[in-house]
Amino acid sequence: MPSTFLFYDLETFGLDSKADRIAQAACIRTDMNLKVISDPLVMLCRIAPDYLPSPSSCLVTGITPQQTLRDGVNEYEFITKLNREFSVPGTIVTGFNNIAFDDEFIRNTLYRNLMDPYEREWQNGCSRWDILDLVRAVHDFRPQGMKFLHRNEKGRPSFKLVHLTEDNSIPQEGAHDALVDVFATINVAKLIKATQPQLFDFYFANRSKNRINALLDTMHSTPVMYTCQSFSSERGSSRPICPLTFEARRSNSVICFDLTENAEALLDGDDITRTKGIIYVSTNRCPYIAPIGILTGVKEVQERLMIDLAVMNRNLKFIRENKAEILRRFVKVKDSKNEPDSSSLDPDLRIYSDSFYSENDRMNMKMVNAYPPEKKLRTIWHFDSGKISKLLFRQVARNWPEVLSENEKILWKNYCATRILQPFNRNPDYNSYMNEINEKLNSIGTSAKDKLTLVALREYGQNLYASLMG
Repeated sequence: MPSTFLFYDLETFGLDSKADRIAQAACIRTDMNLKVISDPLVMLCRIAPDYLPSPSSCLVTGITPQQTLRDGVNEYEFITKLNREFSVPGTIVTGFNNIAFDDEFIRNTLYRNLMDPYEREWQNGCSRWDILDLVRAVHDFRPQGMKFLHRNEKGRPSFKLVHLTEDNSIPQEGAHDALVDVFATINVAKLIKATQPQLFDFYFANRSKNRINALLDTMHSTPVMYTCQSFSSERGSSRPICPLTFEARRSNSVICFDLTENAEALLDGDDITRTKGIIYVSTNRCPYIAPIGILTGVKEVQERLMIDLAVMNRNLKFIRENKAEILRRFVKVKDSKNEPDSSSLDPDLRIYSDSFYSENDRMNMKMVNAYPPEKKLRTIWHFDSGKISKLLFRQVARNWPEVLSENEKILWKNYCATRILQPFNRNPDYNSYMNEINEKLNSIGTSAKDKLTLVALREYGQNLYASLMG
């Protein structure tokens, strides 16, 4: 089965992957040499009436709810088509910050539509990857051949896609259009593969959880270099870390210590997990982990990152000499903490609370999705998980409201009205939505183009409110 990259990007109506919704998606398939081998797939996702978008996000993308209602497909059709592309055998789904952002929206959209949120990430030789940390690693370890001219407001290197393309003369007209961003991501990947092929190949070969676990040697506390956003500074995004132990409640999380901090603090205080320097590496999220030799064996890397090897080695020595006591303190904290109560969360938000269903529920959900819309709510289902019935009703109501009975239409209208007045998480309620729009419309700093978008958003909000409250 030949492997291929599927580069993709999402534009969303907000930043919260659980509570916000996808507005647009685009994807293009390439071979392993990054040559495009398919026509692009571009889709808008029709917005549902139980949700108001973030006006600020709409100003970034330029996508209005009216566009999705006019040109988009419903959420079920949208995620089904996209998931079909993700699931082609041998597909390596890749993007720019997709693992932290886009993939989380995909998981939640699959979850809301009674589909497995994770299968496409591992079945049939499929996997995922992310270009962003590769870019950070190029900056820190092998910057030759790539320019990093932009700085953010804190004076740190900017790794925004629009800045990378500008710095390296890569065409990107119309940033925050999903298809434009996909092409830009492919071209950034091509540049790195051409100028730093060994770094590219190393990260790609070590993207899997098993390979990362092999690099994070907790038994011998072997130091490695870790590149991530949380380490961002004026110097770069990489620091030496020491793997300590696996997190008790998350098998995909390794507890590590930042060797640029004071390791003696690990024996102070009542809760070791609050010690400055403790970090958690998610082995299933393609972290960039490199052997410590990339630091200790290359003088220019030490100078660029300004890492004191004497401090690093002193901390490492302390950890190894006190490893038993350090691990005992982690066990003590684990035994004193209870599992968080997730019973109050709405089913829409509980993907990571209880999304691992029984085999009976998994089979029933596959049957539900094989049924035509008009039969989904007319069939008696026996679910083990009590939340699935609520998710099923919302799935049908969002995607095929025309098949609802009169009583079901009333229930759905009432639910939507509740969500507009009392939204999930940080989603805007109707009043804050309208206030934000009016403030921006009255601002002299708002461009004429943005004002057209804001007028459309105001009209959408007013019409939605009238339809639900009337």
